[in-house]
Amino acid sequence: MSSVDKKISLPELMRRAVWILFAVIVGYLLLASIFSSCYLGGYRYNTASGVEEINTEHTFYIRDFFLQHIVVFSTFSFVLVKVKRKNSGRQIRGKYFGLIVCAAAGILAAAFVMAGQYYPKYDQMHVIEAALRLNHHVYSDFEPGDYLHVFPFQIGAVTYFRLLTYVFGDGNYVAFQLVNCLWIAMSYYLFAKMAGMLWADKGKVYEFATAVVGLLFVPWLLYATFLYGTVVGMAFALLSFYMMLCYDRDGKWWQLLLCGLSMGIATVVKSNYMIFMIAQIICQLLGLWNGLRRKEGLGKALARCALIAALLVFFAAGRWGVDAYVRSVNQGNSVRGIPMTAWIAMGLQDGKAAPGWYNGYNNGVFIENDYDYDRTSEAVMAEIRRIVAGYPKDLRTSISFFVKKISSQWNNPTFQSLWILGERKGKDGLAWLLEGRGRYLYTLWVNLLHTWILAGVFLYAVLRRKKSSLEETLLPLAFVGGFLFHIFWEAEGLYAILYFPLLLPLAVCGYGEWRGFLLEKRAAYAQAGPESGQAKRMRRQMLVCAALTIAVCALSYTDPFAKMIARNENTGAFDTYTQETVDEQDALPE
Repeated sequence: MSSVDKKISLPELMRRAVWILFAVIVGYLLLASIFSSCYLGGYRYNTASGVEEINTEHTFYIRDFFLQHIVVFSTFSFVLVKVKRKNSGRQIRGKYFGLIVCAAAGILAAAFVMAGQYYPKYDQMHVIEAALRLNHHVYSDFEPGDYLHVFPFQIGAVTYFRLLTYVFGDGNYVAFQLVNCLWIAMSYYLFAKMAGMLWADKGKVYEFATAVVGLLFVPWLLYATFLYGTVVGMAFALLSFYMMLCYDRDGKWWQLLLCGLSMGIATVVKSNYMIFMIAQIICQLLGLWNGLRRKEGLGKALARCALIAALLVFFAAGRWGVDAYVRSVNQGNSVRGIPMTAWIAMGLQDGKAAPGWYNGYNNGVFIENDYDYDRTSEAVMAEIRRIVAGYPKDLRTSISFFVKKISSQWNNPTFQSLWILGERKGKDGLAWLLEGRGRYLYTLWVNLLHTWILAGVFLYAVLRRKKSSLEETLLPLAFVGGFLFHIFWEAEGLYAILYFPLLLPLAVCGYGEWRGFLLEKRAAYAQAGPESGQAKRMRRQMLVCAALTIAVCALSYTDPFAKMIARNENTGAFDTYTQETVDEQDALPE
């Protein structure tokens, strides 16, 4: 072995750093998910003038029942080991099993849509109304203070809904939501196909399992009712991911173009998907560096450079196209809107729902500075400097702020899926889910599933750390990027849902690795015999793990532990809120 091979390369060092950071983040989220949960709901409070108001977007930080999560994980681990696959060693042969399950997810999402048939609200309504006005050649949204003048980054989503209105007619919101169901089915299918490519040795097994987990992840299915750029952007971002994996293996030019085009569309309809694109570029740069070091050849290096160029060209083309369109309808003038730094400043302030959530600062500072971009930018930077300068003065409060902010968006297992349905006009088909006992069942299910997914991903991060390939880094890197970005950016469960589905195939692989680990240990124990030294060491290790689990559960009742995961501050208030919701539903006349 040469000295070059013995020395750890910089790309490998960076890959390991990403892996460690990913494991730490997921480990923390898993710990928080076991012992606490966050939910959005109504909260009565008195204003300074003594007037009672209700905040319908209040975050409750509550104690979770850790025992139920331990029982679910232990039972599932037992089933993994005990249940033997039929025709052991053979993979699932059904060519269309994964596709059928993904189609079932789309059909279930469509059932939610048809049961509710809700009209859009808030930003959804603003986007669609702007699309309708542009369809009728009304360009008032670009005037100072109007929607697209303030939020020009929404033009991509507006254009998407303009296209839908050409097909389905103005205001056909149910049809728009049903199109979302197709995007969701497509997203799950791409997740399944990526699982089959990343872990080819498991093939159809991981494809099918990923599709099933997607079907069980109901929050994303409910986002079919969310008329925004979120769902369509995810479908195209994942298509770009999948095409990148295909291009790395096949090197076909159409895969290259489709990869760049898909990500260009994703970033236009939802700018947050830039984080996905950055993850792709970083992976390609690491691969390029490794390839040059290992002398893989000029052709492979040029292929990676071409893919990076395609991503950047289509991204730039999308930005240029949006700006060109604005200038064409706005008397040749571009629109800059609110400086993006305003969302960072708002993300560092207290919000109405939770720390870092929307509080109207970005709009307010823009209005205060007469919609002047440069003056607003200066005011925002001054606010950021003021906030950051105060961190060392009250470090405990600052840490508490970020712990609550992280928990409010990442430890909310509903990911605002009930909130996006609430207070919307439509049919009563989902009343059972939004109010009363159906809400209990749903929150219980997603709470258990949330922890189960994080446990699988943590096992993946630990057990695959030495076996993972560079292309496997793509999904963890995108998740880490989203997590770090939203530590400082505005916080919402609506943002976290963009990245959490990336964990679904990783959880499947994690439990696959866990099954292999348990079977290997069981075989070693049986072969060595119960009285051997190896068997005794294994029993001691099991006792140590059990003791550590008991110790952590005991520590969970301490105040420092509760503060570390932002828990148990609103448990009583949340119990009151949920009981009042049930009582109000039961009191309705039949």
